[in-house]
Amino acid sequence: MSTEAFNVLDRLIAGMRLVRVEKYIENGDRVLDFGCGSQGYFLRKIADKIGYGLGIDLEINPKKSKNLEFKKQDKNIWNELKLNSFNKVVMLAVLEHIDLDKVSDLFAQFRRVLKTGGFLVMTTPTPPSKPMLEFMAKIGLIDKAQIDDHKKYYERKDVVKLAKETGFKMVSYKLFQFGLNSEIVFEKV
Repeated sequence: MSTEAFNVLDRLIAGMRLVRVEKYIENGDRVLDFGCGSQGYFLRKIADKIGYGLGIDLEINPKKSKNLEFKKQDKNIWNELKLNSFNKVVMLAVLEHIDLDKVSDLFAQFRRVLKTGGFLVMTTPTPPSKPMLEFMAKIGLIDKAQIDDHKKYYERKDVVKLAKETGFKMVSYKLFQFGLNSEIVFEKV
């Protein structure tokens, strides 16, 4: 779904995620935002702070700027990215949309492009959010197609297992929005 179709509540929830992740971005960082949304909101918000930002999504509308670039996700995108070229990879409310059989391969690509000591920072809804999100989508408060596309709601144990299986070290796991969302930080060691 295009972030252009976000309603007021969608934007509010997305804004809460941006604040959670922005604190991990340092001056001069090279940041890959996977699933950046058609508008590239997060990268545009941090553009003055970072050295370079690359946004990847299925739908891309923002124009390239001085230090930001946006590319449409396709099967060849990873071939274009250099080894160890980013300090941070961010993924905001995207993990739950990835087919389960593709998660490990995606995280392998994140490891490939992250510098040693770099961080993968992400947010994803937790299992208790499922009935609330589905109800809000049913009555039209949030986008139903977005919620219907969720493949999995990740618990802490799922994230710990994912870190172990993909060679990352989990350095932080925090709940926010009354436990309905999680903020996760993995480090490439």
